[in-house]
Amino acid sequence: MSNSVAPDAATLDAPRLRVFAPLQTSNTSELIVRRIGEAIGSGVLDPGERLPSEIELATMLAVAPMTLRQAIAILREAGLVETRRGKHGGTFVARNVVDALAGRTHNTRATEWRDLCDWRRGVSGEAAALAAGRVSADRLVLLKQLAADVEHQAADDFAAFRLADSRFHMAIAELSGSPRLQAAETTVQAELGEVLASIPAPIRARRESTTGHAPIVAAIAAGAGDRARAAMIRHIEATYDWVVGLRAAPRP
Repeated sequence: MSNSVAPDAATLDAPRLRVFAPLQTSNTSELIVRRIGEAIGSGVLDPGERLPSEIELATMLAVAPMTLRQAIAILREAGLVETRRGKHGGTFVARNVVDALAGRTHNTRATEWRDLCDWRRGVSGEAAALAAGRVSADRLVLLKQLAADVEHQAADDFAAFRLADSRFHMAIAELSGSPRLQAAETTVQAELGEVLASIPAPIRARRESTTGHAPIVAAIAAGAGDRARAAMIRHIEATYDWVVGLRAAPRP
């Protein structure tokens, strides 16, 4: 198969079919990053290979064109794909992607990353649910300010963004009123920081991550524990997807 044309759906094998199958989740932009990033890292998509056009790919994945463009922009900023203009332009797997992937640090195996996220679901999800029933008006103001701080830092250096993000999640654990959950969240954030430090962290990926905070804050403000837990879990799974995609790690 040529590396310069979009793949023909009639000739794709099973792994390639899965790359371009419709998405079945609400975390669509993050899952697109994961889906294409995994396909590049595992060799299903070749260096220099042209992806389907944005319109074609959005239709194949059953997502809005804007959602697709956000995901492609994250992949491009991470150096996994490149966009070329002109008559023979389009979006291609980066020609030097093998060198880029070889230089990345994989301190945490895919199974360990999945386990960390599962643990985080239990700790952070329950903390959010309890915070919804226990937050005071003044502490809610502080939580909203911390969420705004994360959004503001998304465009700055990664260290500043990571610190602001950790403070936001630690505040939720504090609002739960449980010292054990606070201690567990501290450990979660420390391990999460180690994983995130080993991957590229494009500004667009950071900004996408901050959008998951608003539903959490809104649910806590409304005193809706189940909703807060669900919003936190969606946020955690979205982070899981884009981290897997940008690390180009194989599925567990």
